[in-house]
Amino acid sequence: MFKDFGRYEFIGTSKLRMPYRLLAPLELSSGAKYPLVVLFHGSGERGNDNEKQLANGVRRFARPESRSEHPCFVLVPQCPTHLDKQPIMWTGSREEMHRLKLAPEPAAPLRTALELLFMIQENNPVDLDRIYITGISMGGFATWEALIRHPQNFAAAIPVCGGGDVSFAERIKHVPVWAFHGAEDPVVPVVCSRSMIESLMEAGGDPRYTEYPRVGHNSWDRAFDEPELLSWLFSKRR
Repeated sequence: MFKDFGRYEFIGTSKLRMPYRLLAPLELSSGAKYPLVVLFHGSGERGNDNEKQLANGVRRFARPESRSEHPCFVLVPQCPTHLDKQPIMWTGSREEMHRLKLAPEPAAPLRTALELLFMIQENNPVDLDRIYITGISMGGFATWEALIRHPQNFAAAIPVCGGGDVSFAERIKHVPVWAFHGAEDPVVPVVCSRSMIESLMEAGGDPRYTEYPRVGHNSWDRAFDEPELLSWLFSKRR
C-alpha cells in the first residue's frame, strides 16, 4: 500500500535533516491542481528510517478507493528522536509540548516540516485553497500549533488527541476543525482537546468534536476509520 510513497529528505534553514514520504495522485492531469494533506505522526514514530511515520493514519489516505475518490498529495515528514543530544518532539521538549503555551518561534522540527510543506506546495500542482493538516498525539499538538502559526495556509484541520494554546482561538476560529480524543486517554489528558474546542466555540467558531468513551490514547484508530472523515475533509476550501 505504501510502495507509491516517494522517499526523500529535506534540509531546512535550521540545518535539520528531515526524512519525508510523499504520495502523488494516481494520475496527474495537465493543468489540474490537487489537494495536499500533511500528516504529523506521534512520538513513537520518531527517527530517521523514513518508514515508521507511515504506521498510523496514513493508510486511510493510501487505500485504492480513497486515492480514486479523493486524488491528492499526501506529505508525511518524520521528526527526529533527538536534537543536540536532547529528546525532541515536533513542538519542542515534552515539557514544552504539554505546557500549551505558544513559544515566540517554532521548534526546529516543526519549523523544518513547515518549510518542507511550503516547498512542496510551491513545486507541485497543489490547489492552495485545499491544503489540509492532521496529526496524532505529538502530531496533534503540532497540528494545532501549525494552524495557529499559519491559519491562512490551511483549509481544514484534524487534530487527534492533541492540544494547543487556547489563547489563540480567535486567530483560527474560521478554519474548519474536526478534533478527536479518547475519554480515558492516559497520555494526553482529554481536557487538552476539550479546552481547545470550548475556546473555539466561545470565539465564534464552529468546530466538530468526537470524544470516544472508554477509549485510551489510540483514538486515532477510531478517528481515521470514521466513514465521513474524508468527505468532510475534502469538502473544505480556504
